[in-house]
Amino acid sequence: MPLGSKVFQYQTELEWVGGRECRVGAPGRPDLTVTPPEDFPGANAMHWSPEHLFTASLQSCTMLSFLAHCAHNGVEVVSYQSEAAGELARREEDRRYAFRRVAMIVTATVAGGHAHLAQGLTAKAERDCFISASTTATVETAWRISE
Repeated sequence: MPLGSKVFQYQTELEWVGGRECRVGAPGRPDLTVTPPEDFPGANAMHWSPEHLFTASLQSCTMLSFLAHCAHNGVEVVSYQSEAAGELARREEDRRYAFRRVAMIVTATVAGGHAHLAQGLTAKAERDCFISASTTATVETAWRISE
């Protein structure tokens, strides 16, 4: 008997509020105001941009994947931080702008005696991040695991 695959669906809403600004939200969640990044007209540095949200999505998805693998393997995570930088440039093949590369640096502290096991879970965390699996950009993650 073939195994069925779960299907997850996520609903969001967007409302244009004028200029190059909109509000995005999802049922039961607070709205975010979104504008272009500072490199483009209509930017407002006080608000999130789609480009910043994309990069943050990669970071948070990688973290959640890592935490899930750690929990399943009895690894206690004490702290977790990450920094990310995304490179948006014109692609050679179609001359469209797209994220080509996102570099992340993850610094995590785990309970004593778990650093080696946690380090072994990093590849699974990267593989199982749904957001990174959904992009053509190269996602490079440097892990700094300590106890």
